[in-house]
Amino acid sequence: MKYTIDSRAVEPGDIFIPVKGENHDGHAFIPDVLAKGGRVLDVDLAKYAAQYRKKLTCHVIGITGSAGKTSVKDQLYAVLSQKFKVQRTLENQNNEVGVPLTLLSADHSTEILLVEMGMRHRGDMKYLAKMVRPSHVVITNIGITHIELLKTQRNIALAKSEIYLPASPWQKSDRYTWVNYDAGYPELVAEKAQEAGYKVLPFGGQSLPEQNINVCFAVGRHFGMSNEEIQEGFKHYQPSKHRLIKSKLSDDIVLLDDAYNANPDGVKYALQYCRQFSQRRILILGDMLELGKFSDNAHKEMAAAAVDAGFSMIFTYGPKSYAVETDLISVVHTEDRNTLHTLVKSELKSGDLVLVKGSRGMKMEETVAFLKATYA
Repeated sequence: MKYTIDSRAVEPGDIFIPVKGENHDGHAFIPDVLAKGGRVLDVDLAKYAAQYRKKLTCHVIGITGSAGKTSVKDQLYAVLSQKFKVQRTLENQNNEVGVPLTLLSADHSTEILLVEMGMRHRGDMKYLAKMVRPSHVVITNIGITHIELLKTQRNIALAKSEIYLPASPWQKSDRYTWVNYDAGYPELVAEKAQEAGYKVLPFGGQSLPEQNINVCFAVGRHFGMSNEEIQEGFKHYQPSKHRLIKSKLSDDIVLLDDAYNANPDGVKYALQYCRQFSQRRILILGDMLELGKFSDNAHKEMAAAAVDAGFSMIFTYGPKSYAVETDLISVVHTEDRNTLHTLVKSELKSGDLVLVKGSRGMKMEETVAFLKATYA
């Protein structure tokens, strides 16, 4: 039995909550749900999930940050599942619909619930936090994602820190948060956490991938796991769709599909992740969006980051990416996807590694599909 808002996914015994969206009203699909043997619960999804949360006896870990939320969530799932019964956010369903559905996925047998929580504006995180009421919080980092909307990195730190609310009367146990002291505004984040009654546990690392690994070790040890158990957990890590998915194409070409989304911190993470590979490395980068006046500088920084990570060539797609420039490696720009594909095809050689990344609006999964079809 599961809760769902998608009538197409209903199986006998499932509970369907009809949600009214911009394009569809779930109430129109109630007859279909009943015909499939589903049950209907006509309630406000967020309010119902908030009440349901009070019944949960498991640890609830809220995960947010400017980059790495989904990766850390999936890594923690792999680690903690070695010892506990764990539920988690599916893929990156971290908004006002996905978060309540994640809460409803837990039951009396769940020991740890991992809830990924995203935001774009001030107030978004507070809205989600009132539902989730996390007993534990991981803030992966504070970068400049959505800075066009929030104006400054400090404002981003404040917006992320809205995850920290004073304990509800039914929350009796100590609450903990892991704060990245090698990312932006750690003291401000820690201050907001302490004001809300959380105990602050610092972590860090020399690179973004190392920081993710370190916080997973810190969380695992907090829950009584040994280093050996944690290491075994990492062996079972499976990334979410379009999140650094590695596949081998023909001619021994390695594809890293990280096409789901992109921001400066996320791109740096992917580039640093690629240091472990010995092949010639090629970056295909679509525009990073919602950066406002910081856009040019942010794109310029990606050239230096690619060079530092040992990349040999960059293809960029979109008007904003013209700011990606360096004299140290070749950079090729285009605003036409077909031209991009032609240029990439003419350059790729046997044994290359190609990383594909870009903001959601750039639809870089189309380039991933082209590469898979071309080098099947």
